Amino acid sequence: MENQRTEILKIGIVGSRRRNSPEDKHLIREKLFYFLQVYKESKLVLVSGGCPDGADKFAEELALELNLKIIIHYPDKSKIDKSDRWSSTKANYARNKLIADDSDILIAVVAPDRKGGTENTIKYYEKFGKKRLVLI
Repeated sequence: MENQRTEILKIGIVGSRRRNSPEDKHLIREKLFYFLQVYKESKLVLVSGGCPDGADKFAEELALELNLKIIIHYPDKSKIDKSDRWSSTKANYARNKLIADDSDILIAVVAPDRKGGTENTIKYYEKFGKKRLVLI
């Protein structure tokens, strides 16, 4: 019998906390079902950032529903200095860079103003030369 290796395909899921509706979760679920069909020979793993609401929460819920592994990159809270008002942002942006680097495909649920952490993750993803970006 030939020893076959299953390709692991990591799908990042990020999004604005302002995109927290059941419809937004449904849109993410539809994209995941699409990728499950297209890449049925691969093992899909989700990647997200651990925020308690929005796309990160949806990623965790969908991983449970679809029996998928999930990798969560939390911000490194040990790097947050309360005397530096930007240290929290820097920790979140460092986390976003990890998500972008770890994702083969990135599903991004964007806000109308296209500002914030989701956009930061998208910029890192594109800077890494990755091309499979899905904007919702």
